[in-house]
Amino acid sequence: MVRGVEMVRLETANILVKEVMTKNLVTVRLGHTVEEAIKKMVEYDVECLPVVDSDGVLQGLITFRDIVTKALTSKVELAKLKVEDIMTRNPVACSPTSTVLDVVKIMKNKHLRRIPVVDSDNKLLGLITDFDLALLGWEIK
Repeated sequence: MVRGVEMVRLETANILVKEVMTKNLVTVRLGHTVEEAIKKMVEYDVECLPVVDSDGVLQGLITFRDIVTKALTSKVELAKLKVEDIMTRNPVACSPTSTVLDVVKIMKNKHLRRIPVVDSDNKLLGLITDFDLALLGWEIK
């Protein structure tokens, strides 16, 4: 059985990210409050929201962990705290033509669970997650 898993990995290693990424993302814009981000996360049952500007250019990521570790310990009232105050800036990203193997290496080396997919102008196109890769037989640890 292990041999079958290895064969699946070899077969999927060169699949392009654009073929397996999540495309219809829930996002939040710069200037929105953390409270608004929390409402979106709950409404859409997501742990992470890409933060974009008005042109759809990726500015950062805000995660449930950011909210727990940064927002809840902040001295700023939650209703006034902006997503850019606690988001991860300049997240590691990949291109739609990156391969699954490229992304697996990045995720393993940097201990990431998700990577935004952007074009050459840093416009957000999608997100690839450890779950997306697990569906292809890759385990990220």
